[in-house]
Amino acid sequence: MRTEPLLAEADALLARGRAHNAERLLAPFVGREPENVGAWHRMARARLDLDDLTGALLAAQAAWHLDPYDAESLFWLSHARSRLADHAEAIAAAAAACREDPGNPRLHNRLAEAQLAAGLPTDAAEGLRCVADLAGYDADLQVTFGKALFAIGRPLSAREALGRALAIDFGHAGARAMLKTFDKAMSTAIDAASLALAADDFAESLRIHPGQSARRRTGAGRDALGHVARVALVWFLAALAGVGVLEATGLLVAPSSLYFTLLLAAGTAGCVSTLARPAG
Repeated sequence: MRTEPLLAEADALLARGRAHNAERLLAPFVGREPENVGAWHRMARARLDLDDLTGALLAAQAAWHLDPYDAESLFWLSHARSRLADHAEAIAAAAAACREDPGNPRLHNRLAEAQLAAGLPTDAAEGLRCVADLAGYDADLQVTFGKALFAIGRPLSAREALGRALAIDFGHAGARAMLKTFDKAMSTAIDAASLALAADDFAESLRIHPGQSARRRTGAGRDALGHVARVALVWFLAALAGVGVLEATGLLVAPSSLYFTLLLAAGTAGCVSTLARPAG
């Protein structure tokens, strides 16, 4: 199989949000051609999208070992390290990428994101101050700059940065989402002290703590299981009541085994619903 068409197909799948398909496409390819740096980059991105953080780090490290001075490899290594809350390594990798390609705003954006994830909004804002002026065409970077500015208590400057992002890309989802977030945060800011508190809360919301993604995934799974169990419990109880009514009116003669089965199923659903209830 030719390399370029396969990587282009992986890019298209990733752009459409089909990371699972992209990973399945790439897995046998990197097995046959483990020296292909570009394939490892895409594998790292796919696994990050799938929240497979360990797998993403392994893919990023594979690319980095093949070319430790490649800015793209350093970018994905930093991304994976940030998601795993290995912040010192994430910042170091992003800074190295910026040194390798200092004119690339995407790399400076990654460095600022790594700093925000580490709880260093002042460093992120300072690092983007000059870059944001030079990269006036990059909406993503302007959004990250806005986040950093708001996190250090400069809401007006943050809104200006988001305004620039929307001027570049009027439909930018990240900029619009941040504006809503800012409005919600500012609704509680009535003086300097409450503004500082709102900024601190926002900065904390950007931080990534060890195990955070795993907790979110586990919580989502528990919520879904609990919902299914609760719906099943309602249906089993309704069926049990329906059988009782039909038998009482003489329309049905139900064997005792049917009652036992429905009671057992309802009890099981009730237990699962209780166990899957979110803690706290």
